[in-house]
Amino acid sequence: MKNVGFKILYVVTALIIAVDIGFAVKGSLFTDIADLPTGTLRTASVSPSGEKTMNIYVVENNLGVAVRGEIEQNNTKHNIFWQTGIDEVEAVWLNEDTVVINEIPLNSDDTFGYDCRRGYSLFDEGSLEQNFTNFND
Repeated sequence: MKNVGFKILYVVTALIIAVDIGFAVKGSLFTDIADLPTGTLRTASVSPSGEKTMNIYVVENNLGVAVRGEIEQNNTKHNIFWQTGIDEVEAVWLNEDTVVINEIPLNSDDTFGYDCRRGYSLFDEGSLEQNFTNFND
């Protein structure tokens, strides 16, 4: 009877560990740029037409430092930029639809944006590749 109790305890413990590992892997592989820490506002700049505002935040926590960029329009906000390991940022509006943050061009309406956790090259990702066409306009 004692062995059965230990076997059940081992199975339950293994199941809990497996589920925990599963959630950890899911959290590290499937990131959502909408769920980012707030941080401290570093700069805010208004678009050429005055309809949008780009807010740049520096986030410091126990994991390190990062930069988050968001676009605010009509009292709605969406993140377009997340880069870890830096606290310096250079952000400018090219035109009403394009911003450049740390030399990365982004469509200000694109909720996909740039997220360094995705581990892609600027030239491999379709969304960012399309943003380079804004330089030719």
